[in-house]
Formats: sequence, C-alpha cells, structure tokens
Amino acid sequence: MIKVLGKAKHDLFFDKFYENFFSERDAEFFASKSLNCLRLPMNYRHFEDDMNPRVLKDGGAAFKHVDRVVELCAKHKIYTILDLHALPGGQNPDWHSDNVTNYAAFWDHKDFQDRVVWLWREIAKRYRDDPWVAGYNPINEPCDPEHWRLPAFYNRIENEIRDIDPNHILWLDGNTFAMEWKFFDHILPNCVYALHDYAMMGFPKGDRYTGSEEQKSKLERQFVRKAEFM
Repeated sequence: MIKVLGKAKHDLFFDKFYENFFSERDAEFFASKSLNCLRLPMNYRHFEDDMNPRVLKDGGAAFKHVDRVVELCAKHKIYTILDLHALPGGQNPDWHSDNVTNYAAFWDHKDFQDRVVWLWREIAKRYRDDPWVAGYNPINEPCDPEHWRLPAFYNRIENEIRDIDPNHILWLDGNTFAMEWKFFDHILPNCVYALHDYAMMGFPKGDRYTGSEEQKSKLERQFVRKAEFM
C-alpha cells in the first residue's frame, strides 16, 4: 500500500481504519450488554519499527488509539486490560501474533525480549495512574517449546513493570496458547494466571459437539486440568 499510495495516504488509511474499528458506538454496545471489562489487543508495530527499535513512533502519538479506546471504555464504565498480542520475533508460531514465519523467534533472541521489556516500561509509564486500566497482559498466548523460558521471562518482566507501576494487576497467560503450566513453580504477587480454554469440538478438525454426557465429561476434565494451577 505504501508503494501504491505513498506513505501519507497509507498512514491516513490506517489511522481511519483504527478509528472506525472501535468507536463510541462499540463501547455503548458492550456497556448495554452489562460487560465491564475488555481485553484490548495491541501489536508492537503500533509503537516501534523493526528498523528503528526502542524508539516510540511519532513520540506519544504511538498511543493515540490505545488512549482513545481506554477513554471511550472508561466513559461507559468499562475497564480495559492492555494485551500485547504480537511481540517482536513472534511469541508463538501462529498468524494471530502477526507471525508469517511459523517460527517463534522471540524465545531464541534476547534482543526481542529486551525490546518487549522496553516497550512495557513505556506502556506502564503512560497508564500507571489510570484507574480504568484493569492491568497489563504482557504476552498473549506464548508458545515456548522449552517451557522453562516463559516463567523465567515473567519473573524478569514483572520486576521491570513493577519498577514503574507497582499497582496494576499483571495477567500472565499459560504456555502453549495459554493452556500449559510446566515449570510454573511459584506465584508472583498481584498477578492473575490466565488460561484460554480451547475445546477441539467445534473446530474444523474436531468432533461435532452434540452435548452428550461423554463429551461434557471430557470437556470438564480438560478444563479442570488446565485450571488446576490457575
């Protein structure tokens, strides 16, 4: 799009895209359903460029749309959890972390990890005094194939964020798309350990869900196993 439109029109298009992606009408709709908390996914590319790391894009303007959504939600008494959904290098091999390589390089390169620490310190500086931010979700659905590096990184980033913001809750996803807890052997303070419960029934390659007692029992066993540590 930059090649076809030029950078100015490209930037205008995406600015309007984000503006319309979430508007006050969305906040009003969620409030009308009695929802009181939204998890707001963010891409690291909103804030920094791979060729200019550790420098906020356009200064504070990098937070323009995050600020806007947090304020719209607060206006309608909805809390927001700030969720870093896509990390440098890719925290998992899947498309929803904006990873086109199928290789979660984040875990093998300290520089990617250092950049995430830097970014979360910047985020914490901006929102540490905002009472309508329910907390920070440092990594969405991590997939560390060695497992031990995830809790080690949580130890590190919890300390770094607390240096800036001692108050907000941290929402820490389990490993393997937030479903596994290997090597989690201690609890960090003021943290929520979050699981994402994916039931294969209903997925394209899963069995059709019929509501049978056998299926319900299987779903419950899977959930209880994932939830034990949480």
